[in-house]
Formats: sequence, structure tokens, C-alpha cells
Amino acid sequence: MKMEPIRPITWIVLALTAAGCGESTGPLADLSGLGTSVAVVNTVFASPLVHSLDVFRFGVPLAAPAAGAPLIPDSLLGKTLAFTCASQRYAESGDSGAPATGVRVVLYQRAPDGSIACPATAIGQLDLFDASAPGTTAVRGVATAPGGAAPLVDYTISHSAADPENVASATGFVSDGQQRLDFQVTGEPGSGLHNTIATVQLDDSAADLHAVLHHAAEMGVDTYGDDLDLSVQHAAGSAELKGSVGWANTLRSWDEIVLVNDAPFAKVGGSFVPENEGPSISPIGGRPFFTDEERRVLLDFVGAPNSIRAGLAGVLGAGARLVRIAL
Repeated sequence: MKMEPIRPITWIVLALTAAGCGESTGPLADLSGLGTSVAVVNTVFASPLVHSLDVFRFGVPLAAPAAGAPLIPDSLLGKTLAFTCASQRYAESGDSGAPATGVRVVLYQRAPDGSIACPATAIGQLDLFDASAPGTTAVRGVATAPGGAAPLVDYTISHSAADPENVASATGFVSDGQQRLDFQVTGEPGSGLHNTIATVQLDDSAADLHAVLHHAAEMGVDTYGDDLDLSVQHAAGSAELKGSVGWANTLRSWDEIVLVNDAPFAKVGGSFVPENEGPSISPIGGRPFFTDEERRVLLDFVGAPNSIRAGLAGVLGAGARLVRIAL
């Protein structure tokens, strides 16, 4: 299965976490804590098993269920689906160990182009369960490493029949075996046909972190725009990124402000910038320039929404397609 180029989707999922930080002695110390936060998140979503789930964001080896039918057909319960390089497809295998009430999908290492690398090397498995109840369509996904007792990914995606189309929620966690990100996501349509509104909450009690993102996105033909407000609180202080970002074909735009401990700290700008280039970042508050380290952390922070959106969308992709919800 070959991955298509990553493009913005109907609603962004963004989460940040942090490792323990020392005492703050000024803006650079606060940015150091923020840099650690973004680095930990990137590490979790780039871990091999978590990254392997992204292959299902554009397709899942289960047929979409008919209206009113079980999400997992009875014929697949207790079965394992495995990939073969010869056919470039998933199919039922004779492997044992799948849960009797769900279906198991083997996970594989990814090639640089996003496809499953051949020869195929299994690195884990994703078990999918129909968690629906009267009035609610829901799917649960649990991913583990080979022989691993503790799940590295566990989530439930739900859609209530009483809610409008595309209103959904997702709760769960994702881990690389060291750091764990707990998330709650709610999404709903906006006022227009291609507008969506989402709220994300993320907590990491071990790192004393709480993050909240509110955003409204609009999708067009080869265009994307998002008004966002992300606040992050961790042991060393707080940071906020708010404003708007845009994308048109291969050109990107930014109009954002970064606040550190509630004080304006940086202006992020740029219009119709080639996608291989980043935004301009200017100090606010009279200081003449940023150090190289400060600029690196700020660039990572500004880039976090897109990288985390793709990471969490990949984690939830297989379940979202079964529930027929765009995450």
C-alpha cells in the first residue's frame, strides 16, 4: 500500500506533551521546556509501531460496513489479516492468536515512501473491535508490539446516531513504550460545507502537562486554512500559539503570535512561501534577535500542529474509516 502525499484533512488533531524541566530562569529556559515537549511528541509519533499505523489513513483492509451492519463482519471475527509483497494486499492468514471478538491486522515496517517495506517485516498488530451500542456507532483499536502484554495504542471512536453527520469523539492514548500521551478529541461540522471545528485536550500527568487546542478549519480544492489557539502548560511555565495558517498547492502562509508565560514573545509570518521553506520569526518586546536555539524551538513549535495532526490522524485512521468519520 503506497502512501499518498500528506495533505490537510477535515479536522486537525494536535497534542503536546513534556518531560520534566528544571526551574525557569527566563524566556530561554521556558523555551527549553517547550522544546522538550515538542520533541517528546515527535518521538512518540515517529516510533516504529505508531508510525506503522499511518498506512491505514488512506485505506483499511476491511470493507466499509453497510448501514446498520456490524463494523466487523462475523466472518472475520477471530481472524488475522496479513500483508504479502507478492500481491501487495492484505488477506486472511492462518495465523492464530487473534481475539475471538475482533479482527487482527498485522503491522509492518514502513519504507521511506510510506509503503510497507518488502520483504515485509512484522513489528506488531492492531486489533479492531466493534464497540457499538444502541444509538451509537463505535470502534475500538488496540495495538501492541510482538509478544507485548501492554498496549502501545488504545482508543475508541464514537458517533451518536442522534448527532449530525461527522460529529464524533475519540478518546485514548498513544505511547512509544516510555512516554504516554492521553487524548480526548471532539469534532463537528462548521457553518460551511467544508468547515470543521475541533477541540483537543491532552494530559500527561507524569510530566505535569495540560494542553488545549481550539481550531476552525476550511478545506478547498488544493487549499486549506485554519484559525487556531493552542495553549500548553507544563512544569516550567506556559506557551501559546494563536493565529491562522494557510496552504495553497505548494505554497504556505502564517500569521501567528507565540506567547510565553502570557507575554507576547514572537511574531510568525510569511505569505505564499514555498513548502520547503519556513516562516519568518521576529521578536516582540524590544529584543533585537533570537538565538539559534530559541529560533529552532520556535520553528518546532510552529510546525507541531501539522506534524501532530498527521501523527494522530494516522493512529486513528483505521478506526475512523470503519466508523466513516474523517479524523
